[in-house]
Amino acid sequence: MARKGLFKWKIAVYVARVASGITSPNDFNNKVLARHIVEAIRNVGAQLRDERMGSLICPICGKGPFTKRGYYLHLTRTHYYHLINLVEAESERILGVSKNIV
Repeated sequence: MARKGLFKWKIAVYVARVASGITSPNDFNNKVLARHIVEAIRNVGAQLRDERMGSLICPICGKGPFTKRGYYLHLTRTHYYHLINLVEAESERILGVSKNIV
């Protein structure tokens, strides 16, 4: 897998870990990624967490209920490209906001 593909895979994994609750959004920190990417991962992961009566439901396709691990696998296998696109859009939004402030 090329470096760019590996980088995207890691971002999708981080988002899925936050969304499924395996990693708390507040506990997620990565010293390698830029700060706006880390914030985008946290935001997207929090938005994708839809818990109903103790089970996780996918807000993208409506499937579920999932366990934490099942939801993580569902996101990484089924919605990989969607996760990448959401993080890219969110990071661009964050950068746009910070450019307007400065």
